[in-house]
Amino acid sequence: MENKLIIYDSNCNVCVGLRDMMLILGLVEQNECLAYTAMDAQLKQKVSAERFRNEMALIDTRGGETLYGADGVSYVFADKVRLLGPLFRFKPFFLLFRFLYKTLAYNRYIVAPPKQQAIACDCYPEAATAYRISFISITVLTAVILTALFGASVHKALGVAPLAGAVQLLLIAGTGWVIQIILAALTLQRQQVLDYVGHLGTIMVAGLLVLVPSIVFYSLSGILFYPLPILSVACSSGLMAYLHYQRIQYLGLPQRWTLQWFLLLQVTAALWLLYFQL
Repeated sequence: MENKLIIYDSNCNVCVGLRDMMLILGLVEQNECLAYTAMDAQLKQKVSAERFRNEMALIDTRGGETLYGADGVSYVFADKVRLLGPLFRFKPFFLLFRFLYKTLAYNRYIVAPPKQQAIACDCYPEAATAYRISFISITVLTAVILTALFGASVHKALGVAPLAGAVQLLLIAGTGWVIQIILAALTLQRQQVLDYVGHLGTIMVAGLLVLVPSIVFYSLSGILFYPLPILSVACSSGLMAYLHYQRIQYLGLPQRWTLQWFLLLQVTAALWLLYFQL
């Protein structure tokens, strides 16, 4: 990219991770990326601090227009992978790409919170309710799909058909989450609810991704190898408990929320299992 410089939020673990991935894949060079906090005063004049809170910036070092967000990212990809140029010029695809980009950008500190809330620049994105709701919707939909697939993969253990296994596991695994969200909506302030439920969505997806190897193994072999789903569930539960503890600490809420969440998951799961066995 001639005369172009990618400006990223170095306080954002998602941004740093994506930069590192692009470097590993050879899509960009090290000298084409610069952290916002490392910019000199002259370069900073080319970036709107207000817009940078919400979107990455792609500056032209020779005085051309600064591109932000999806426009900047699509420029980089189209420049590095020529075949992507026509795709980004296809309006329906670009609109979808921009929506997904903004959903991730506005929720990047929900996906991967920084180690400390006190950060070196005011790069924390605005609280955009629409994009928080879209992020929550995407994570919940992903969690429902993964849970249903896992339920179908262990249907023999439940003694039912695959579809019934999917439904039963959705009830067994999902009821506690629903109750926790309702309790949060009744007791926390509006923005706290949106932030907390956003973190719950991230926790759900992260934990359920651990189950993917078990789902894939069953899909390919048709064999229910009991140790694999059992180990997967144990690892998934441990990871989610750890993430919940971390994120409650980050949000500044009392850890009783973690205890309440954990007990709700266990009690509701046990009650549904008892009900299905009767």
